[in-house]
Amino acid sequence: MGLNAAQAIRHWALRDPARIAVVDHDAITYAELDRLARGAAAYLTAQGVRAGDRVALSVPNGRGFLAAYFGALYAGLTVLPIPPMSAPPEIEARVAHAGCKLLIDGTEALLAHEASGDPPRDLPPDTVAMLLYTSGTTGVAKGAMITHASLVAHTAALVHHVLKLEQHDRVLAVLPLTHSYGIRMTLLAPFYAGATSVLRARFRPAEVLDTLARERITWFPGVPTMFHALAHEPPTPLEHLRWCLSAGAPLPREVRLRAEQKLGVPVRQGFGLTEATFSTVSTPDDQGGEDSVGKPVFGVELRIVDPEGKALPVNTPGEVCVRGQNVMAGYLDDPDATRDALRAGWLHSGDIGQLDDAGRLTIVDRIKDMILRGGFNVYPAEVEAVLVQHPAVRAAAVVGVPDERYGEEVLAALVLHPGVSLEPRELDDFCRARLSRVKLPRRVTYLDALPQGPSGKVQRRELRRLAEQGRLDVRPVP
Repeated sequence: MGLNAAQAIRHWALRDPARIAVVDHDAITYAELDRLARGAAAYLTAQGVRAGDRVALSVPNGRGFLAAYFGALYAGLTVLPIPPMSAPPEIEARVAHAGCKLLIDGTEALLAHEASGDPPRDLPPDTVAMLLYTSGTTGVAKGAMITHASLVAHTAALVHHVLKLEQHDRVLAVLPLTHSYGIRMTLLAPFYAGATSVLRARFRPAEVLDTLARERITWFPGVPTMFHALAHEPPTPLEHLRWCLSAGAPLPREVRLRAEQKLGVPVRQGFGLTEATFSTVSTPDDQGGEDSVGKPVFGVELRIVDPEGKALPVNTPGEVCVRGQNVMAGYLDDPDATRDALRAGWLHSGDIGQLDDAGRLTIVDRIKDMILRGGFNVYPAEVEAVLVQHPAVRAAAVVGVPDERYGEEVLAALVLHPGVSLEPRELDDFCRARLSRVKLPRRVTYLDALPQGPSGKVQRRELRRLAEQGRLDVRPVP
């Protein structure tokens, strides 16, 4: 039996062709979106790529992204989304590691292609539809393989059992579409339901509030930084909005309460990771779950384990493990990392959490050193590898420190070579040429030595503790 994660577009194009799929300045019907995807598929095939090949896509939110992403799926290609804000070395590394046959960083020719193309290609369910890159504490990039079966089954579970999206719904799509959260919740879920996605290229608080009201948005998924910004805007009547979802980083209770007051609707949380997208979602129907990240999505199991992998009872913190159709097939060309992450059928998340008697998950802490900055993952080792390239830097360590706006901010602790200096602005100039802006250190401290454990390993947790206690001379990076 064949399967394609883009099949929903074709379904609605045949069943209700005049239904509006996307509003991106002007309205795009499902029939028009289907034609765009078929034309893009024909264009990509004309470039010499064939079903099973991998292509990278690095373009901003808009019609071009929709055509390229779904055109690639129609053609049976594996898509590697890369944020357009990424620095050239980051893009080159991802493309090379994945062995992509093509990098799509512009869509003018693709959109202009007149050939009609074919409907979505039927593919074996275990065909990889998408590669999403993530890193561990080593900073080594790993490509999480997401299959068509996973995209279809998990999206269906989210739509039917959690989000309850229907054809009349209108979803605001202001999240980056190159991120799993944006693709899943603002494209795949609405299209599966036959709903409408109202697309915006970037987040601007006043414009978002205007869009929520003028476009009669019924559901808005965002990240904590968005709700933090909206909480400081003047109240706007939003008679159609039902609720909002925050994910990608912890949502502080004070921010949630302020946002709920301004928006006039519940703001709930969800939890997932690149390797297992949305594992839990808290909805307004789940009374008493305002501060949790919700219950497992239909088809997803959770368990909490101790360091030896033994299951723990309720209300006991331990590592969160996930099993279900949302979990990746593994890491591309990395069997060792796959075996380490997927043990006995369970994905080990690296997050510390606990389940209550009702099955709600609360995240307590993280095992991993990953920094969650405004909904984006920042891996310390990746930033450290750039910092130590500067001739003035002898050693570097990177940690996340609390920040009201972004949840966490990037702090670089540097040990310089004797007799040299490195001003924050010079550090910033150096990093900007090598890192995307979400990874740039915005705080810096200079130390004589980094804290180390008995084995000589840098203790990032100790650095974080010292920073939070105000015991480091931390300077802002302009």
